[in-house]
Amino acid sequence: MATMNALMVEEIGKPIVLRKRPIPSPAEGEILVKVTVVGCGQSSKFRGCIDSNQNSLVNPYEHYARDWGLFVQDRLPVVLGNDIAGVVEKLGPGVTADLRPGDHVFGQTNYDHASTSDQRGLQEYCLLDVCAVAKVPAGLTDDDGASLVCNIVASFWAIFGADGLNLPFPFPIENDTSTARDYSQDTIVIIGAGSNCGKYAVQCCALAGFGTIVTTASLTNEAELRSYGATHIIDRHAANVAQQIRDIVGDDLIYAFDAVNTDHTLGVSVLSGSKQGTLACIVTGKPEGDVGVKSAGFKDLFSQGKAHAQPQLCRQFWTALPGWMAEGKIKATAWEVLEGGLDSGKVNAVLDLYRDGNPPKKHVHVHL
Repeated sequence: MATMNALMVEEIGKPIVLRKRPIPSPAEGEILVKVTVVGCGQSSKFRGCIDSNQNSLVNPYEHYARDWGLFVQDRLPVVLGNDIAGVVEKLGPGVTADLRPGDHVFGQTNYDHASTSDQRGLQEYCLLDVCAVAKVPAGLTDDDGASLVCNIVASFWAIFGADGLNLPFPFPIENDTSTARDYSQDTIVIIGAGSNCGKYAVQCCALAGFGTIVTTASLTNEAELRSYGATHIIDRHAANVAQQIRDIVGDDLIYAFDAVNTDHTLGVSVLSGSKQGTLACIVTGKPEGDVGVKSAGFKDLFSQGKAHAQPQLCRQFWTALPGWMAEGKIKATAWEVLEGGLDSGKVNAVLDLYRDGNPPKKHVHVHL
């Protein structure tokens, strides 16, 4: 059996190590990908710290997995890396998607895959499910694709997925526009819009057609957020953030998304006091302060951002995503490259930065 190099966690709390493991074979509905880029330091559901500008200074999942055993302690040894881009090497049986060997693609790990390591990126080859894969559009790079994966899925699923706000996304339906949802008169508040997930949330809401997108972020992010479609940017450092939001939305807000906080007080407090509103979050937590009177109640929901858990939405999203990227409607956030391939020393050094509270300012991409 052919083998390949892979970076693996063998013991919780210890550095990842370079090992050999078998190259997996794609089953039905899967493809084998020769990995070119792996995002290391995804900023989706696992928050640890945000800098004063709300850049992507977050403890990555890879750090939590290596040092705490998050989701992997019963699966050792295990490969890490969930934001994946590469070249199609082989199609599994029955794969009928418009994919061919040699195509450049990017996609999300299936976290529930029977063999977790086979669908992780810090190795020479990996498997991906066709339903959660997209071609890299012409004129863009594998880095553009890898920079999106978990961050945009986390935000999109929190707003349009069943375990979040559960809003219908107006995907184009051929020859039928009668069922498309019109959001032009709707308002959404996005808290933590300066984070990677927050930036993708703004882009997705603008793409859906929200008439008013109110955001909180450092004002250093104002120009970028406006370019994505934010209509209002409130300085997250202001003493009266909630009041400023209230001055814009009144008592009518029923949709809010928090990309960064464990304390959900702000998100819940700006929801309507007379109508039932919903706050969707990608960080577990609860309101820790006074949220005001909510006579109709409120919902505070945690969304996991697992694309595979909603097959229809998964297919629609990944089918549409390359077109949105090609048209410039969805733009990748910034990244920095870690050269050297599967160099355990270099990758451990990046994870050590997160562990020690000194994370890099951009999403780190390992180039293979």
